[in-house]
Amino acid sequence: MRNLKVFIAYNGADYHGFQRQENALTVQEVVEKAIGKLLKIPPPVIYGCSRTDTGVHARRFCFNVHIDSNIPCDGFIKGMNTLLPDSIAVLSCEDASEEFHARYCTKAKEYVYLINNKPSRDVFLQALAYHYPYELNVKKMNEAARLFVGEHDFAGFCRSEGKARVKSTVRTIYELSVSQKEGICEIKIRGNGFLYNMVRIVAGTLIYVSEGRRTLGDIETALKTGDRSFAGVTLPPEGLYLNEVFYEEPTASAAELLQNIKKLHTTELGAERIKNNLRLETGDVVEWCRKVIQSRGVKIIQKGKNWYISANGVTITVNAKSFTIITAHRQARQR
Repeated sequence: MRNLKVFIAYNGADYHGFQRQENALTVQEVVEKAIGKLLKIPPPVIYGCSRTDTGVHARRFCFNVHIDSNIPCDGFIKGMNTLLPDSIAVLSCEDASEEFHARYCTKAKEYVYLINNKPSRDVFLQALAYHYPYELNVKKMNEAARLFVGEHDFAGFCRSEGKARVKSTVRTIYELSVSQKEGICEIKIRGNGFLYNMVRIVAGTLIYVSEGRRTLGDIETALKTGDRSFAGVTLPPEGLYLNEVFYEEPTASAAELLQNIKKLHTTELGAERIKNNLRLETGDVVEWCRKVIQSRGVKIIQKGKNWYISANGVTITVNAKSFTIITAHRQARQR
């Protein structure tokens, strides 16, 4: 018996979420039937990495399935993509250990919430992004986003009936950022786990901050008290994507660094060194480094006593104990 680890992508507009239901079409049901048809067996049970709500999408969703077949992994991919509807695609397939479980082996997940921030509706994004036609203050949203990074009790950012499903509402957020390009706003959040509707409520809270309907103090109060009224609205499902699933332990130090971003400092010699290395004109080297560390796509690893932060073609070295910025330099270009 083999245990296959499979990644798929799906457009959730036509489905009532991933998990099988009695009287509604789901992604799990469609995929299981396709596997059964491909292998000429009764549809096997697949085990998904997460539940997704009606209308929610996935760019990289993982499931595992036990099969008694010698079909090659590339044959499985090709065969499944022939049988599946256009709204679901198999991205990869590999043999996994017998102990691997797509849900219980997950170390972290990353979600993206897409907002069409153009004045007019985009007919091609109707079921793929939330339409918000008013101006967004991305700077204020990112200021608020920093408050969520780290370990917190997110009871105030969870739908009430979802609290009964879990033993604890404490979660760790490794990254939360907001970016905008050509009228599309992207909210990206990565953490060790998420509560029911948590991402959609966090996204709604960031919009409320942009509108001035919530303050940074309100977010802090919601995190401390669990009072849902201090958070924002739950945004619709069509803008939500499960973006990535991680099966390796994420760097816990990344959350620690981001949570203590205000503690960063440098010496006079260090500031001069960084200015010379990067040819910076700015007088505030520390603030410049903070912006790099909080930028989209940043990679943070810890080796020995230092953090090494890479983003935007720059590597910054920070002492993990004192939060001193030691140096920064541009990454060598690969030839």
